Amino acid sequence: MKHLNKAKVSVIAVLAASLVGWGGIGAAYAETVVDAIVPVTKIENGYFQIVDLYERFKEQNPDITINFDFLEHDAYHTKMQALAISDNLPDLMQLWPGKRTGYLTDRGYIRDLRDWIERDNLAESQKDIFLGPQGKNGEVWELAPPLVAFSNVVYVNQDVLDKLGLEFPKTLDEMKEQAEAIAAAGYRPLVMGDEQSWVMQSCLLSPVTARVGGLDWFARAVRGDDAGFDDPEFVQSLQVIKDMVDSGLLSKNEPSTTREHAISLLAAGKAAYFVGGIWEVPNLETSLSEESKAQIGMYPFPEIAGQKTSTNSSSGALQTGYGISASASEEVAEAAWKWIKFTIDPANADLQIKYGSLPTYRNYDISPMVEGVLNKKAYGFISSIDTVLPVLDDKMDAEGVGEIINNGLQELIMGNTTPEALAQRYEEWVAANDSNRK
Repeated sequence: MKHLNKAKVSVIAVLAASLVGWGGIGAAYAETVVDAIVPVTKIENGYFQIVDLYERFKEQNPDITINFDFLEHDAYHTKMQALAISDNLPDLMQLWPGKRTGYLTDRGYIRDLRDWIERDNLAESQKDIFLGPQGKNGEVWELAPPLVAFSNVVYVNQDVLDKLGLEFPKTLDEMKEQAEAIAAAGYRPLVMGDEQSWVMQSCLLSPVTARVGGLDWFARAVRGDDAGFDDPEFVQSLQVIKDMVDSGLLSKNEPSTTREHAISLLAAGKAAYFVGGIWEVPNLETSLSEESKAQIGMYPFPEIAGQKTSTNSSSGALQTGYGISASASEEVAEAAWKWIKFTIDPANADLQIKYGSLPTYRNYDISPMVEGVLNKKAYGFISSIDTVLPVLDDKMDAEGVGEIINNGLQELIMGNTTPEALAQRYEEWVAANDSNRK
């Protein structure tokens, strides 16, 4: 049964607004009450961030109370599906920009936020990527803090390059040409650590595919709109990775190398390049000496011959954000919208930073608040990226990506399949099974 349901309006006297009874964050009284469910447990950083943010929100909006229900990730999705079926969704909930909460966004349960986005001119502070379409007809279902989990960052050990008289290459062909000299000097040219097979797909194939095929082709291939993953664009993308192996830039041992070992090779000055996600930065920031941190650089992947997308790009997925139930009353929906705007307001960037995130805004520089050598370099990297490229496992059904692409890339690296065969196998699965094609 829904807590206080839609109108949830006032009593005569206002009692002191405070954090009460942690079945949720609430106030003893407020004029408008919003029910919310979020996939965060009370031992996670995200929980404490919400507590801090809500306390600040309440000071500025004493007439709004949000009752938060905190659930573990899997329990959240189980409950949300059940509530949707019973037409009893909360007013406010967290959604995924990709397919994970398609069981809500694809079935009319969630309110389109575009009118509010335009009305309140959010484009003044938010970059285009964070306000972009999420539904088939351009709908925007959720707004997340302006964070991207970039999966394609080229980390460089500058000391290794200096010893060999090399500079960071402008093109992938130049990087492949460096491989022989780097290996001859006793260093690993480029490491990734693909023992967990998602790494090669998320951190390398995805951005290569979007660069080589272009964003328009990628979107059409996902839908099967006169394009598919057996097209020359995808075959060529797989060939790029095979060529990296054939040139010696990428080792055939990557499928048996752990992420931890790969990044330790870079940090210890035993590898020149490491390709991975921006999420590696916090661990490096806390584990490396100041001298070692000074040697680490971060760059976009070099230009690929014939690419159709800017080199100043990186693959990545947007974060979860808040959406509003389509059945919420106008009053409650407006109150929920105030919270959503508050979570993405540059004025609250300090709380994002406090809890380990580096948001990027339009015309708002947070660099004075960023501490740490590598955190500053990471902020410089993410601020410079002009195009966010899609990640396969964020756009396509997980089963096909995991079983065919992730495992198939390991076979490709070890020489046990060809780009053409892998592309054909994946397109056949997608055509028959992927929900994007239905």
